[in-house]
Amino acid sequence: MVLVLAATLGALGLVQWAGHGRAPFGDVVFERVEAAAAAAGLQVCRVVDEPGGLAGGAVASRVYDLAVRCPAEGATVVVDRFATAADRDAAARRFESLLRPRGSGAVRTLGDGTVLVRGEGDDDVHRALARALDAAGAR
Repeated sequence: MVLVLAATLGALGLVQWAGHGRAPFGDVVFERVEAAAAAAGLQVCRVVDEPGGLAGGAVASRVYDLAVRCPAEGATVVVDRFATAADRDAAARRFESLLRPRGSGAVRTLGDGTVLVRGEGDDDVHRALARALDAAGAR
């Protein structure tokens, strides 16, 4: 009986976790992340383009190093663009399952992409960027 109850609760938790809302699919994510960083008062210290995409199914990727003032320890953000909402949302679910334990990073969807903020770095930069991404409509 206990095993059945535990399995049922686990399945319900998984459904709830996998079913939370995503941002509407649309605008190019790179420009929106750059605008959110600027709105948070952050500088882009380094950008690396990955035209082939870093995540499975991504059509392009960029890695940003953000800080209050360059050069300084800030936050590393990996942004992947996708051709479809289904591809983007599937990648977000994969990232979420890989980001355990908590504190190792956070993923959001925004426009046509995913925004993965790696867990290491300056907590103030992380908080400022999180607020700005939320204000930009990231989920």
